[in-house]
Amino acid sequence: GVLSYVVPVFISEIAPKDLRGGLATSNQLFICSGCSAAYIIGALLSWRSLVLVGLLPCAFLLAGLLFIPESPRWL
Repeated sequence: GVLSYVVPVFISEIAPKDLRGGLATSNQLFICSGCSAAYIIGALLSWRSLVLVGLLPCAFLLAGLLFIPESPRWL
């Protein structure tokens, strides 16, 4: 829940002026697409397999944290 507030603020601080709207929109689009994909995949797999599939994006995000620049306003 906290990330739904933090990510748009981070985008607004880091992104150039001409890209801010598109990046904020794509953030919301990917959230909705991810929820829809989880619903569809969950109908096809067992819950144990769904947990393993759900760990993959978490691993990518964890690795990606190493490459995110520090926020100029918060830090």
